[in-house]
Amino acid sequence: MSDVKRQFADRLRAAMDKAGYPPKPALLEREFNLRWYGRPMTLHGVRRWLLGEAIPGQEKIVALAEWLGVSPQILRYGAEV
Repeated sequence: MSDVKRQFADRLRAAMDKAGYPPKPALLEREFNLRWYGRPMTLHGVRRWLLGEAIPGQEKIVALAEWLGVSPQILRYGAEV
């Protein structure tokens, strides 16, 4: 697992916690697909996001960020130091 993917997963889990959602794959799959008008994500796909095995594309990051109330840039890259 790459460090970049792990860091994204950490930020995604933290954003879900802060928004009041437990970072569980089934919940992420349901809530993401309610807001995404493209091809639905699978449970396995969102699980990979949470485990740091994959990073979604920018359009999906924007949808995640809007749902969770965070900046897409912060979710993708983290806060500036």
